[in-house]
Amino acid sequence: MLLEDVISNFPIITADAVAIGYRPSDDRDWEIAWVNDGFCAMFRADHLEALGRHPNDIHHPDYLMDFLEHVEEMEAAGRTHLSIGSRCVCDDGAEFWASVSLFVIWDEEGNGRHCVLNIRDVNDLKDREQAAELALIENEQLLFKVEAAQTRLISALEATSDPFVIFDARDKLVIWNPAFDLSITDDPNVLKKGMKLVDVLRLGAENGRFPEAVGRVDDWLAERMKVWNSPDISDFLVNKNNRDYKVVVTRTKNGDRVLLQNDITEFLHQQNELKRYTESLEHSNQKFSYQAFHDELTGLGNRRYLNVKLEEMSDARRESGGEIATLHVDLDRFKHVNDTMGHAAGDHVLEVVSERLRAVLRSSDIVARTGGDEFVILIACKVESDEPERIADRVIDELARPVTFEGRPCDFGASVGIARTPLIETDELLTSSDIALYKAKTAGRGRVGIFDSSDLEQLHGVKNLASDIRLGLEDGAFRPAYWPEIDPETGRIMGLSVSALWHHPERGLLTPRDFLESADAIRLRSQIDKAVFDRAFVECQTALGEDDQHPDLSFSIGHGLFVDETFLHAIQAQNSPSDISLELTETTFLEDETVGFLRSVEDLRGAGAKLVVDAFGSGRGSVVALRRLSPDRIKIDHRLVESVAQSESAVQMVRSIATLAQTLNIGVTATGVDTDAQAHALVHSGCDRHQGDLYGGWMALEELTTFMEAQKTWSRSA
Repeated sequence: MLLEDVISNFPIITADAVAIGYRPSDDRDWEIAWVNDGFCAMFRADHLEALGRHPNDIHHPDYLMDFLEHVEEMEAAGRTHLSIGSRCVCDDGAEFWASVSLFVIWDEEGNGRHCVLNIRDVNDLKDREQAAELALIENEQLLFKVEAAQTRLISALEATSDPFVIFDARDKLVIWNPAFDLSITDDPNVLKKGMKLVDVLRLGAENGRFPEAVGRVDDWLAERMKVWNSPDISDFLVNKNNRDYKVVVTRTKNGDRVLLQNDITEFLHQQNELKRYTESLEHSNQKFSYQAFHDELTGLGNRRYLNVKLEEMSDARRESGGEIATLHVDLDRFKHVNDTMGHAAGDHVLEVVSERLRAVLRSSDIVARTGGDEFVILIACKVESDEPERIADRVIDELARPVTFEGRPCDFGASVGIARTPLIETDELLTSSDIALYKAKTAGRGRVGIFDSSDLEQLHGVKNLASDIRLGLEDGAFRPAYWPEIDPETGRIMGLSVSALWHHPERGLLTPRDFLESADAIRLRSQIDKAVFDRAFVECQTALGEDDQHPDLSFSIGHGLFVDETFLHAIQAQNSPSDISLELTETTFLEDETVGFLRSVEDLRGAGAKLVVDAFGSGRGSVVALRRLSPDRIKIDHRLVESVAQSESAVQMVRSIATLAQTLNIGVTATGVDTDAQAHALVHSGCDRHQGDLYGGWMALEELTTFMEAQKTWSRSA
C-alpha cells in the first residue's frame, strides 16, 4: 500500500494527532512523511517543520526507551501494531500524557515501511486517576487499554477486532474491516463496495445482529436512518449481547462518514467503580469530620464542637433575644473509680454519664465532653428563667444513681457550675461556669454553684492575666528557661528541658510553675510555647554553637501546640545540631487516643522530633498505651523519687518503671533529684539521666552558660 493510499483512505477522520513515517529498504532512518492538523495543534508544531523529523522525537527522553522496547517486542512477535501510554513533548517544551498507537504497513512497491502513529492526549485522564489518591491504581491498566483500543480503531483497518467502516456522501459502503463483516453477517463475501447503508443494516437485522430489530425490521430501519441523517449526529450507544458499544460517527471534508464501534463495557464498569470510590471517599470525609468534632468514647461533642455551637447560639440570641446558660459538670470521685477499678471501669462510667445527660436534656440543649471527666451543657432559655437551675438539679440527681461495673458499684457523683447571660458576655461563659464549678467543689461537692456578681472580681483577674500574657508576648517578656538533665555517672549535661520564664512588670521573674497552668486554662499557653521555642533555638545556636557535644533540647509544651499544624512546619524548618524532643504529661500523652492526636504524633515523629512523657507515674496511663505510642523517653514523676533516700520500696518502684522502659527501648529520667542522698539511692535504678535542684533549677541563658562551664570543669576533674 502506498503512502498516498494510506492518506486517501484516512482523510481527516479524527481529532487525535496522526503522523505517518516512512523508512525505505536501505539503511536510512525513519522520517515523518505526513501529519494531520491535529498533530500540529497537539504538538504546537509548524506543518512543514514536522516533516522529515524522526517519529521518536515526539516522546519524552525518559519514556522513549520503554516505547522502543515495546516496538522490538512487537516486531519479534511478528505483529504490525501496538498501543502504549507514553509521555510526549511539544515543540515549545510542554509535556503531556498520551496514548500512542503504532501501525506498520509494508510498502509493497518500494520495499520500505510506513508507520502510522495515532496520538491521543490523555492528560485529563491521568489527572483524574491521580486525584483518586491511587485507590484505583489496579484498574488504570484496564482503563488505558480501553482508551488505547479506541485509538487503534482509527489508526488502521487491520489492526483491530472492533468494527470499522466508511460510507461516502451518498451513504454507499467504501471500506471496512473484517470485524465489521462479522457484525453484519457470517459470510465475509456478502458485503460489497457500493452497497447502500440501508441495505447493510437490513442484512444485519435479517442475520440477527440487531436484537432490537426483531419483528420490526422496517420500523427499526426508519428509526436508524432518521438518526443517521440528523445533522448533529456524532455518536450513539448500542447494546448487543449484554455489552455496551459506543458508535462514533465522524464526517470528513469530502463528505465521507466514518463509523467506529467501540466496546465500552469495561470502561463504563470503571466509571461506576470510580463513582463508588468517590462516594466512599465522601463517606470517609464525613466520618473524619464527625471524629474531629466528637469524643470517640462517649459520642458527645468535643470542645471544638462546643465552641461552634456556642457561636451559633450567640448569633441566635442577637437576632431573637433570650439568654444563654452554661452548666459545667465535673464528676466527683471519678479518679477513685479509675485508681481502684481500672481504666475500663472509668470508661464505662463515662459512657453511662453521657447516656444519662442525653436523657436529662432537651433536644435543643447542647452537651459536650471537654476533659477527662468534665462536661459542658449549653442551654438557650428565657430571661430570668430558672430552667438552668432545674436542669442542673436533675443532672446531679441522675448522676447520683448507682452504676455497677462487672458486679461492683462505681461510687461517684457530680458537681455543677452555672454561668449565664446577661450577667456576663457569651465569650466569658465557659470561664465563668468553671469558676462556679470551683465554688460547688469547695462547698462540699454534689451540689450546684452559681456564678454571681461576687465572682466578677475573680473573672476580672482571669481577664487581667490574659491581658498581661498578651502584652508580655508583644513585649518579648517570655524568655526560655532551661533545666539541665545530667548523666549521673559522668556529670555531663545530656539534655536541656526548655520552658518559659516570665519577666512580669509588677510581679518580677516568674517560673513556669507560677503561670503556665493558668495560661493553659485560658488557652494562651500555645502562644507562649511557640515564642519560647523560636527564641530558644536562636539562643542555643549562639551559646552552644562551638560545642562538639550538643545537649538535647526538650520543650515542655501544652496539648494545643502539640496538635498545631503550623508548629509541625516550624519543627521541619529548624536546622539545629541538637536533637529536638517534645514533652507532654502522662495524662495527655497516654490517655488521648483521638485520631487527630495520634496523627500529630506520627507527623511530629516524621519531622524528626522525639517524644517525652513527663510526670510518668502520676496518671493512669497503661503499659499498652506506653507500648503503642513508644515515646523516646519518660520522666519519672518527682513524687515517686522524693522518698528514695528513706524507702527501699520507693527505689524498687523506680527501678521497676526503669526496667519496663528499658524493655521497650525507652530512656528514663528521674526528676526531683534534689539531694546527694537521693542521687546515691538512684545509682543502680536504671535511670540514665537525673534532673532536679541538685543539678540546678530553671535558669536563664546567662545562668546556664555559667553552670555548663562549671559542669565541664567538674567532669574533667572527676
